[in-house]
Amino acid sequence: MTHRKMLGEYRRLNVGTAGKLDLVLMCYEKTIEVIRQGKEHLQKQEYEKKADKIQKAIDIIHELQNCLNFEQGGQIARNLDSIYSYVVRRLLEGDAKKDARAYEEVIGILSELKEAWEGVAKDRETNGIMQKTRTGLSLDQLAA
Repeated sequence: MTHRKMLGEYRRLNVGTAGKLDLVLMCYEKTIEVIRQGKEHLQKQEYEKKADKIQKAIDIIHELQNCLNFEQGGQIARNLDSIYSYVVRRLLEGDAKKDARAYEEVIGILSELKEAWEGVAKDRETNGIMQKTRTGLSLDQLAA
């Protein structure tokens, strides 16, 4: 098996076994990655490759948007929906105007969101450890 195939298998396994929060983080990471690649293609005047990367980023953002639960998420979900809409709009504007600054702006926004979600993940992990310390059982064991 080639290195590329092994990497692809690892990624499929990782996505297949990831929790919801991990999947959100993977989406942010991949979106940031493809926008950076799109920016590089823009700078090299490889417009078709740039368009493919930006479209992939938009597709991922739309998936994140489609997963929002407005009933449970309330104001946070509405805020994320607005941010995602703005990000898509900026990507489209950057694409139409060949403006790398729009891509940088979006990368900054998504990086901040990713950091916030990483904080949520860390808090969950810390709370899980605290819960285990107090009861002697983890939350997963209690749910089983």
